Amino acid sequence: MTNKKQKLELTWIGKDEELKLEPRILIEDPSKSYGDKSAENMLIHGDNLLALKALEQDFAGKIKCIYIDPPFNTGAAFEHYDDSVEHSIWLQLMQYRLELLRKLLREDGCIFVQLDDSEASYCKVLMDEIFGRSNYLNQLTISTNSPFGFKATSSSLFKQANQLLLFAKDKQKFSFNKKKLFIEKEYDIAYKWFFENTDKPESLWTWRNISEVVSEKLGFESSKEAKKNISKQELEAEIAIFALSNADRVFRTASVTGGAYLKRKETINLSKTRKDKITRHPNDDMDYMFIGGERVIYYSERLVNLEGQNVPGELITDIWTDISIEGLASEGGVVFPKGKKPEKIIQRCFDISTKDGDYVLDSFLGSGTTAAVAQKMGLKWVGIEIGDHANTHCIPRLKSVIAGTDQSGISKSIGWTGGGGFKFYNLASSLLRKDSFGNFVIDENYNANMLAAAMCKHEGFKFYPDETLYWKHGKSTETDFIFVTTGFITAEQLDKVHSEMKAGESLLICAKAYAPECENHFANITIKKIPQMILGRCEFGKDNYDLNIIKATKAEAEESNEAK
Repeated sequence: MTNKKQKLELTWIGKDEELKLEPRILIEDPSKSYGDKSAENMLIHGDNLLALKALEQDFAGKIKCIYIDPPFNTGAAFEHYDDSVEHSIWLQLMQYRLELLRKLLREDGCIFVQLDDSEASYCKVLMDEIFGRSNYLNQLTISTNSPFGFKATSSSLFKQANQLLLFAKDKQKFSFNKKKLFIEKEYDIAYKWFFENTDKPESLWTWRNISEVVSEKLGFESSKEAKKNISKQELEAEIAIFALSNADRVFRTASVTGGAYLKRKETINLSKTRKDKITRHPNDDMDYMFIGGERVIYYSERLVNLEGQNVPGELITDIWTDISIEGLASEGGVVFPKGKKPEKIIQRCFDISTKDGDYVLDSFLGSGTTAAVAQKMGLKWVGIEIGDHANTHCIPRLKSVIAGTDQSGISKSIGWTGGGGFKFYNLASSLLRKDSFGNFVIDENYNANMLAAAMCKHEGFKFYPDETLYWKHGKSTETDFIFVTTGFITAEQLDKVHSEMKAGESLLICAKAYAPECENHFANITIKKIPQMILGRCEFGKDNYDLNIIKATKAEAEESNEAK
C-alpha cells in the first residue's frame, strides 16, 4: 500500500540535520554610520546566517521584498570569495538561509534569488519545498555576459543567461505593482502610416507614409529631400515625436489568424481587392478595420502611462534582455570584478514588487548594489555582508549615494540628488565561550547592557529598559518583564523588587547566582541561572556559517583521488 505521506522532494546528505543558531545581538558602530541619524536602514557586517537569526525577532513578517545573489557554486575562484562549495553543502546552507528569509517576509512579500544554471534547478525544487510550489511566480531569464571575444567550448555553449527565481510568501496575498509592469520603448517604425483626413466620413479617409508627412511639416518636398538636408537620426526623432502626438491617427497593419480570421475570412478577402479603402466586417463585435486584407492597429494601442506620461511601452515578460550589462566597472564607484550586478536589474525587481517606504533586504550584499538602489528608490533596507568589502566597498558606495555624488547606475534616470542615511552594525561575538577548564562562561566582551539585550533575545523578550525601574530590562507583553544581572540575588532584594511590581505583572530574573530561598519565593517571579539556563539551546562560539568554503588545491585534490 502506498504511504499517503510520501512526497516529492529534493534530498541530500545531512538535509535533516538540525542547526541550532545562536540569536546574536547587533551592535551599532556610530563611527561608520552615516547621514540622517533617524534613518532605519541597516548595514550589517557579519555572517549572514547568524545576522538573519539576529533580525528574526524584530523583522519577522516585515520585509516586503528580498533580493539575493548567492555564490553560484560554479567552481570558479573569485577575488573576493571562493565560489566552490560541494553540492550538498551548498544546498544545506541555502536551506537554512531560505527558511529564515521566508520568516522575515511579509505575508504579501516576495523573494528573488539570482543564480546561473549550476544550481538554479536544484534551488527551484528547494524553494518549492520551503515556500510551497503553489507560491512559485516566475523564473526570469536575464543576460549577464557579452559573448564578444569568446568562443563556444567543445563541451558547452557560451553561458550568457542568469535565472531569477521569484517566489511569493503567499501567492494569494501578493500582487505586482501594476503601474511598473511596463517598460518604455523606442518608437516602433512598423507604425509608418498616418490617416490624413479623419474629419471626413471613414469611407473617405486616406493615408500616407508618416515619413513623407513629417518631412513636409519640416518644410521639405519629400522624405528623400529631408534625408539630404538633415541627419537620419534627426528625422527619426521628429517622426517619433509626431507619432506620439498623433497616436490615434498613426497606425500599422497586421494579419489576422485563427478563429478571428475564419470568422472574417470573406471580409478580409474583400479588403485585399480594395487596398485603397477601409473595409469593416458586418456587425462585428470587435472594432476591426481592414486595409489590404490586414487589420489596422493604432499606435495609441502601444502606449502606456508611465509616471503620468503616455509613452510607447512594452509589458515586462520573464525574459529581460533590455538592461545593458556593459560598463558596470565604474557603477557605484567601487571595483567588484564578476560580482557586481546592474542597478537597473535590482530596480526592476523592486519596481514590480514594492511601494515607497517598504522594507527590502539583501543578505549577500557584495559591493552594496541592492542597498544603493533601495536608497535611491526611497525604500527602507537591510544589507548583510560578511566580507571585508562591507567596509571597503559598501560603506564608501553608500556614502556617495547619500551625499548625491554617485550619479552612476539609476541615479540620473530617477533624478537622484542624495539624502537619507544608514546605521552600521557589527554582529556581536558569541555570548558564551569556554574557559580554560572547558566550561561555558559569559564572554568578557559583554557589558551589562549587551548581556541584558542578549538574554532578552534568548528568552523572547524585547529589550526595552525602563527609565526608572532598574529591574525592567525588557518585556514580552505589557505585563511580562525580564531582569538580567551578574550580581547575587538575595531574598531581601527579591522582596524589594516584588514590592515595586504592579498587580498582574510577572517577572523573569536571569542571574549568575541567587540565594536558594529565592526559588518559588513569589508565584509571579521566576528566577534562573545564567549561563546554565541557555546551555544546549544553540551552538555557541561559532562565528561562520559561510557559503564560501575554501576549495582544495589541485595537489590536495590529486592526493584525495589517489587515496580513494
